[in-house]
Amino acid sequence: MKTTVKIFFALLILLSVNTFAQDDEFSDFDAKTEQSGKDEFSNTDDEFSSNDEFSSSSDDEFSESSDEFSEEASEFSEGESEAPKHKINWNRFYWAINILFATLLAGIFVRFEATRKLRPLFLLASVVILGFYRGGPGIISSFQNAWLFTIGASWQWTAGVLFVGVLILTYFFGKVFCGWICYLGAVQEFLHISKIKIFQGEKAQKIMRIIRYVAFTAIVVQLTITQSIEWSKIGPFKVIFNLYSPNLTGYILLTILLISSVFIHRPFCKMFCPVGLAMGWITKIPGASVLGITNSCSACKTCSTSCQINAITRENRVSKLDNQECIMCGDCMSDCNVKSIQPFRNNKEHKGKFVFKKIK
Repeated sequence: MKTTVKIFFALLILLSVNTFAQDDEFSDFDAKTEQSGKDEFSNTDDEFSSNDEFSSSSDDEFSESSDEFSEEASEFSEGESEAPKHKINWNRFYWAINILFATLLAGIFVRFEATRKLRPLFLLASVVILGFYRGGPGIISSFQNAWLFTIGASWQWTAGVLFVGVLILTYFFGKVFCGWICYLGAVQEFLHISKIKIFQGEKAQKIMRIIRYVAFTAIVVQLTITQSIEWSKIGPFKVIFNLYSPNLTGYILLTILLISSVFIHRPFCKMFCPVGLAMGWITKIPGASVLGITNSCSACKTCSTSCQINAITRENRVSKLDNQECIMCGDCMSDCNVKSIQPFRNNKEHKGKFVFKKIK
């Protein structure tokens, strides 16, 4: 993506922030807080916990929940002394299905050069619709709900559907959710406008991967011990999409994220995202979708230059690809002069990691 295009999308994101900040759900925030005496973030453990615009009307079909993505919404109807009724957040389930359908569509589009050009539109739509408009369906929260299920803790299955569905689609299409649909990654990508390149080498990628393993382990240990989702209290994406943080830590992490994104392509994705790490493991399964090369590869450096996420690194005039880090953006396929890079199935001939070299 050219720098001018990125600048345009970055400005458009800022414009979206100002536009949605004037919505009733945000403009009446202080008044609602004083009247109810409750913090709008006190009843949610989703990383995106803004009150939904539909909650302002008591007649609305969604008025039973203050946040359609809230993980700690009461399971029982208020004031009932009899057998409690379990509330199923069907609206979140429907949104998860729509997101999975968009991911499926992106998995098909990335395989054709003509439709690969639509990726910027997919990313922009995800930021505006899933991010600022919906407040984020919460892919990280979905992962955490899925983990709570595995340890037998209380969880919301409508929240876990998104993560499980993404893993299944990753097996058949690669990490296309990361490269085309994820609004968290899209924000970082639009902000990455600096021509200064840092942390590009293979060693730097290994160090960032180690940090991500540590972060993944920390989240899993916290979930296992406390059996509650605490990410919403510090998640920087909640702040950027809802324009508010319940504590200072959220603002600090957001500042770090915004500054680092200017110089590093998707820093959160590379160093902290537990979902991206889990999807990377899926690509190692035999038969999973991976990128490979045909015998027309000339071992040039075109693909390594076009790969912004640094799944393809180049050192000592040799290019290496790690499908675990590939987000299936399709840039290397489009830029390859001989169209050698193509999707394959993970097998003995096309492995998850390989060195680009001429095939005789």
